[in-house]
Amino acid sequence: MIRTRSLFLVMVMALATVALPAQNATEEAPWLKGVEISPIPKDISPVIPLKIYGEGGSAIPATMTEDVPLTVLCESTIFDEAPPAEYKGQEIPNPAWVGNPTPSWYFIDWEKNKNHMASTTQEVALNQMVIVPLNPTGKGAITCYIGRKMRYDLPTPGKTKTVYANSSGAKDVRVLDITAPTCGLEISVKDGKSAAFWAVENPPNKYPLPKLADVCLSGGLINQDPEEVSVVQGIELGNNMVVQEDNGAIKVPADAVLTIRVIGGDNYKLDNNKLKFGICNGAGGEPAPVGPVNAPELNLADLKIPENAHFYVDATDVAGNRQVLFVPLKIK
Repeated sequence: MIRTRSLFLVMVMALATVALPAQNATEEAPWLKGVEISPIPKDISPVIPLKIYGEGGSAIPATMTEDVPLTVLCESTIFDEAPPAEYKGQEIPNPAWVGNPTPSWYFIDWEKNKNHMASTTQEVALNQMVIVPLNPTGKGAITCYIGRKMRYDLPTPGKTKTVYANSSGAKDVRVLDITAPTCGLEISVKDGKSAAFWAVENPPNKYPLPKLADVCLSGGLINQDPEEVSVVQGIELGNNMVVQEDNGAIKVPADAVLTIRVIGGDNYKLDNNKLKFGICNGAGGEPAPVGPVNAPELNLADLKIPENAHFYVDATDVAGNRQVLFVPLKIK
């Protein structure tokens, strides 16, 4: 929305400040033949510079962290008691504000081409905002746009014109990822039942660390009702996520042929070169694989399954946040 508005203003200003010669109007733009475009705008709408700072006037850091709040403020003469008396060399006769400034703050994620409007429940000054970037990005921006209604006198006695003064600015930032992946596995018995487990960050965007997650388990290999989703709440999201057997276990025949695929992902970018999954001995700490790693199909008859076997998924994102999730495997 900000970019569209800015582009519109630039186009209007360009048309208003460039007078096409009559010959050019005839040869290059015949539809403008006979149209006189004044080099002086008919309506004066001042565009006022704006600067964005951190709390206390400090510089905005080039790198922010997801879910970590940052108090920012803007400086602009649009907050002054009186509007500007001239704009681009053109006098503004008897200017006066007729409204308060209305700041709008946004965080722009250029990588995803999304604008997120900022808001806060904290009590802050009119020129302040608390920005909380909710997702990591390698290319973002904190932006502020302010409009304020003003009026000025027209040449006709007793007549005034009401317009909006505008002020905007931006600061480029990147946002670091501090959230581990939320991967899981989908497991199917050949010509039989299936099961799935995955993690969901809950509460979302928690700060300070550690982050927490719910582990969801579903399917006929886990629950009597294959449509039921069991939820194990409050597990720390990270490299030691263990589901206890009494909260859920995947039960398969000893001679089952399993197909396995990874589900879920990361809130930014998963490092696929570090992704591992399969069956391991025990739970917690570094997985001790039983059989091949990252095999899309496993024949349990070819493996020596230990008593304390678990399915595991080991996922790391490009920022180095790691998730290791263990779910019990039981032979029936």
